[in-house]
Amino acid sequence: MKRRTVLLCLAALLCAPFAALAQQAAPAADPALRVFVIRHSYAWKNVPAAQRPKPMSAAELDALTPDGVARAEKIGASLKGSGVAAVHSSPARRAQQTAAAIAQQLGLAEGPIVDDAFRTLDTGTDRRAASGSARMQSWKSGKDPRPPGGESLHDGFERARAELEALREKHAGRAIAVVTHGEIAATLLAHAAGRDIVAGYFDHFPGEATVHEIRIGADGRWRTAQH
Repeated sequence: MKRRTVLLCLAALLCAPFAALAQQAAPAADPALRVFVIRHSYAWKNVPAAQRPKPMSAAELDALTPDGVARAEKIGASLKGSGVAAVHSSPARRAQQTAAAIAQQLGLAEGPIVDDAFRTLDTGTDRRAASGSARMQSWKSGKDPRPPGGESLHDGFERARAELEALREKHAGRAIAVVTHGEIAATLLAHAAGRDIVAGYFDHFPGEATVHEIRIGADGRWRTAQH
């Protein structure tokens, strides 16, 4: 009995260094935050006027079409098993409806979190300077003016970036979904790809109801990921 005890002790002593080495060699959990950047699903306001029910109020135009609702549900279903801990949404109705369908499919009891950091760009008081055509012309030429009382592309990016950095601290090693708008999504995707957000804007502008994954590491490095 004593001899068996001695042998077991010797075996434990011999195995201990190898166990320690194996523990050291084991990869640490990835502390990166996985972010599923989602442009809101199909909304009435993006449907040509001739194809819309008439008349439509501003609130109705900001809502999802029936196809938009169905597509949002499919996005949610596709994210099952991805470890999404929270869904954040722009305050816009079309974004909240998209986020609600995703959160429901994922079974998140909390539902979507309305997050002002992911709202669309503030257009300001000068309608000409803030018009979509004027802004796109500026961005194509590499310029990023700030409309009076509004936001530049960099302004919108910085508020979204700062929020994601804060969420990385909260959800390190996990995943979240962010439902936002084309302009904000394009800047986040361009930055993750290592591009200047103005120069890379049109190359990374997403279609409605599309999902792109980025990762934000503990070192602050952003990178794109396949989804």
